[in-house]
Amino acid sequence: MNVLITGANGSIGKHVCDYFKEQGCYVIGLGRNAECRCNCDEYVCVDMSSEKLSELYSMLSVDKIDAIVHLAADVRHDYKAEILGNNCVGVQRLIELCVNEKIPVFVQLSSLPVIGTPNEHPITEAHSIKPPTLYHVSKRTQEMLADFASYTYGLRTVSFRICSPVGIGVNPKTIFTTFVRKAVNQEDLHLIGTGSRKQTYIHVRDTAQALYKAVCSNAQGIYNLASYNLVSNYELAKKCVELTNSSSKIIFDDRADPEDGLCWDVCIDKLKNDTGFEPEISIDEAILELADYLKNQ
Repeated sequence: MNVLITGANGSIGKHVCDYFKEQGCYVIGLGRNAECRCNCDEYVCVDMSSEKLSELYSMLSVDKIDAIVHLAADVRHDYKAEILGNNCVGVQRLIELCVNEKIPVFVQLSSLPVIGTPNEHPITEAHSIKPPTLYHVSKRTQEMLADFASYTYGLRTVSFRICSPVGIGVNPKTIFTTFVRKAVNQEDLHLIGTGSRKQTYIHVRDTAQALYKAVCSNAQGIYNLASYNLVSNYELAKKCVELTNSSSKIIFDDRADPEDGLCWDVCIDKLKNDTGFEPEISIDEAILELADYLKNQ
């Protein structure tokens, strides 16, 4: 199976390329950077939002693509029109490529926070929508573009509303990576509010597993992409200290957390039923993996 993976050089893309290669796929990486930094069989550098994408086949050694897995994104949370242009135009050009070249499957990552503040529990795909930033507006638009191509042109599309991804190389500014790093370095872990905000974390390998199973199944539409790793900020801090045998202290700052009490308890029943997806990597394993990696840097 020949699979095109956009954003192949990214923090999630590298892991997804590895996983698809392990499953025996011929992986074509696509990115804006001229240098290939991922594990793929061939790599192309092209701006997806440009018309150059329509010439993709002339840049490849294979004569067909069986599926596109779209991970690339402009992740800025600014209020700038370029975000819509980069994300939405890029997706539409990829979808047009699928329709014109008869590529049967298009799978993409959306974002769980397109729902806004969770007010229905557990969070299912039927939750109300209220994107908090222009970036999330673009992600919701990407979902709609995929749905439109599905019911208009018969393209099988899957959009994953992913919760907080974790793993080696993932955004170092997230609370997960920050707490693990501080625990490894014997630095104190600071919490605002009561630390009661609960978040579900998913390891990048489980993300890759879900993407692969979506390609290989008959999945169609919008799915939550999450795991069983639901922990509060305080619980996460405690786990990081205990699992790394750190001398770090957990310190509560005198600052309010506007998200105290929020619970991102994500239901993945639809995804499990339609694809057979089953999360494999626990929060403890994710912490230990990252801690070991950081210790050896």
